[in-house]
Amino acid sequence: MNHSPHFQLYSFKTRLLTVLAFFGICFLAVLGRVFFLQILKADYYIQKAKSQHERTVTLEPHRGRILDKNGRILAVSIQLKSLFAKPTQIESPAQAARLLTPILKIPYHKLLNDLKSKRKFIWIKRKLHPEQAKLVQKLSLNGIGFIEEFRRFYPNGNFAGQLIGYAGIDTQGLEGIESKYEPLLAGKPAVYVVEKEGMFRTVPLSNIPKKIPDQYSIQLTIDSTIQHFAEKALREGVVKSQADRGTVVALHSKTGAILAMASYPEFDPNRYQNYSRAHHLNQAVTLGYEPGSTFKMITIAAGLSEGLISPDQEFFCENGEYKIGINLIRDSSPHGVMTLQQVLKKSSNICAAKIGMSMPPTRFHEYIMRFGFGRRPNSGIAAEATGRVISPKNWQTIDHANISFGQAILVSPLQMVSAANVFANEGEWVPPYIVENVIDKNGKKLKEIKDVEGEVSHKFGLGIRSPVVEASVAELVRKYLISVTQKGGTAQRAAILGYQVAGKTGTSQIYDQQLGRYSKTRYIASFVGFAPASDPLVTVLVVVEQPRTSH
Repeated sequence: MNHSPHFQLYSFKTRLLTVLAFFGICFLAVLGRVFFLQILKADYYIQKAKSQHERTVTLEPHRGRILDKNGRILAVSIQLKSLFAKPTQIESPAQAARLLTPILKIPYHKLLNDLKSKRKFIWIKRKLHPEQAKLVQKLSLNGIGFIEEFRRFYPNGNFAGQLIGYAGIDTQGLEGIESKYEPLLAGKPAVYVVEKEGMFRTVPLSNIPKKIPDQYSIQLTIDSTIQHFAEKALREGVVKSQADRGTVVALHSKTGAILAMASYPEFDPNRYQNYSRAHHLNQAVTLGYEPGSTFKMITIAAGLSEGLISPDQEFFCENGEYKIGINLIRDSSPHGVMTLQQVLKKSSNICAAKIGMSMPPTRFHEYIMRFGFGRRPNSGIAAEATGRVISPKNWQTIDHANISFGQAILVSPLQMVSAANVFANEGEWVPPYIVENVIDKNGKKLKEIKDVEGEVSHKFGLGIRSPVVEASVAELVRKYLISVTQKGGTAQRAAILGYQVAGKTGTSQIYDQQLGRYSKTRYIASFVGFAPASDPLVTVLVVVEQPRTSH
């Protein structure tokens, strides 16, 4: 059927409009999509594009060092090679295992099983000795490679081992100073953006330094010379007396800075896996022991401060035996009447008990707490023990008596040496501390560190003194302590030619948990003192557990 020209024109226009409308709709759809992609989703696709050409690299900071007071390195990180394998790329696992076993000292069958694994990546051995790494490199084995890692190294071996502690395989501090100051030593990782070039190579976009600087290094108060002699004397003393263990603490008398802190048996943090848990312990802060007669200076100072006893007062020491209820207190040798100075010089348990029991339990307890017992010293050392001081409301009469001469109370060596140091400081308790300052990445020494909000998060160095007894009381007790190291005193062997020493010995029985009473054969022997007595510079405590040749 033939259509008129008018109809044909109309039909053409209709088809044209339909086509134009279709293309218009498509154009609008494309325009909308472009708007969506470039405007609404712009950030998403920009980041996606970047991810195809850029990636971030995290660089771990070089762990800070630990130094002594004079800058001697006690702990440092060294770079070593860690050996890995890509098992799927190894042509002959059996041959590779045979070649690697004698170098790495890994059993052949274990190594073979690892190399036959279907995993894409495995560690074979981390942080190899440099000689091992050289030998492995010479083999040029396919599928075997190295990654540079840091390992913590302690150049002085077991020197101050328990105090310093150690860092594990991933260089994270696990004990001691390494653990206590982990956030400062470890620092924060630095993140950088790099541009990909090909499949594997990268080109830095930002200025990445060749070496990430140390974060904070920790400078301790430890004097390596004093520490060396303290460790040597402790080792010889424990071995000679056939004792189980021992510890030494030395403080700078005036500042409270810890100059030496040693424990025996010794511990080398380079080989921490080879030691039992007991060897790891820093006995100076973790050991809870009954101080025995060294505690009598505390009892006498409290009695003098309360005005309950006087310097010229005489005490009857019951000729060596004193019964309290069903309990019998004995002196090591019988004494009759003694002056206050003689009570300390001859170390009478009976007279110390009488002095302690003259005070109400609550008042005596207050003095004990003032001297720093029953609470952590907050010296900056990990794992500080609080000790154990019985609440005065729970004291039995025999507890009151026993505490007076240093039994029925648990203290740490650091607590005891800090308490004795009160008599070297005109009656003030001086906080002990272990960190002198920290050193930032620019080498600047800092006494405090602030957080992001500007608040002080860490403080180092001298603490705030607190009064314990009057200076006159401290001076009197110091005079008595000098007599203890002189002729007729219990600590004559502590006398030093050319110096005047003030100090006190202590012998405490070890409580036998199985028998439910104090042992008659097991003891803790100790000495605490300071010198020169007239102007003290060093305050020292030595504790030896279960000496078998003498106590």
